[in-house]
Amino acid sequence: MARLRVSNVLIGLVLGLACGACGPSTPPKQLVSVVSSLGSWQGRDDATLGFNSDSGRFKIKWEARNENPKGLGRLHLVVHSAVSGRPLQDVLDQKGEGSGVIEFSDDPRAYNIMVDSANVDWSVSVEGTSGAYVNRPAPK
Repeated sequence: MARLRVSNVLIGLVLGLACGACGPSTPPKQLVSVVSSLGSWQGRDDATLGFNSDSGRFKIKWEARNENPKGLGRLHLVVHSAVSGRPLQDVLDQKGEGSGVIEFSDDPRAYNIMVDSANVDWSVSVEGTSGAYVNRPAPK
């Protein structure tokens, strides 16, 4: 008889713990993309553009316009480590006018974009991309 009571108590305890786990739970988190401006520049001559990236992932939006004289415009962009100065990637060698977006991924650090231009007005902006976990909205 005592053995039956201990057995019933253990079964009740296990069921109680299991049902406690069935109660309200924290909604699952969702990974979302976070975009932030790291800098924006424009010019006509050579330049060094410096910025920091906490994630090492960023997009470079560029434009070359007002080519004068025609046929002699060039925009060349190389991403460098701002710490060591070494080139990391030659990302653009545009002849004449144009625009586009370049995605870049490396380690978090300080960066420089070296701009080599001739006979074009240029603009460059850099947007950092990273992820963050947020609460997923409750289903309706």
